[in-house]
Amino acid sequence: MEMERRQNERFRVHLEAKVTTLGKPTQSSWGRVSDLSKSGMSVALPFQLAQGEQVQLDMADSILFGHVIYSRSEVPLYRTGIEVERVLLGSTDLSMLLQRTLQDAMPETPGIEMETAEARFD
Repeated sequence: MEMERRQNERFRVHLEAKVTTLGKPTQSSWGRVSDLSKSGMSVALPFQLAQGEQVQLDMADSILFGHVIYSRSEVPLYRTGIEVERVLLGSTDLSMLLQRTLQDAMPETPGIEMETAEARFD
């Protein structure tokens, strides 16, 4: 029996994200987010990214910022691990669903705090 080496629980998801390399804005593509954890997410992309590259992920009307932890070939795509550093949530129903999903998976990431009813009316 193989021992689990991951430090954080993984949440399986099926989300799409447009991933853009901040240092090369022309390097951009849609990818599939397959799981989330407390430290980040795994995205399947059609190109390889270098470890440490800063990226922007556009999901629904929300934007996530992070950096690449790894990118390895899983032909024909590259499985890319991204540590999420900041989240800017939109206001659509899809963004609210994204917020709940991210809150469960990575509750300490700046920008995904659950909004209270009182805060919405301040």
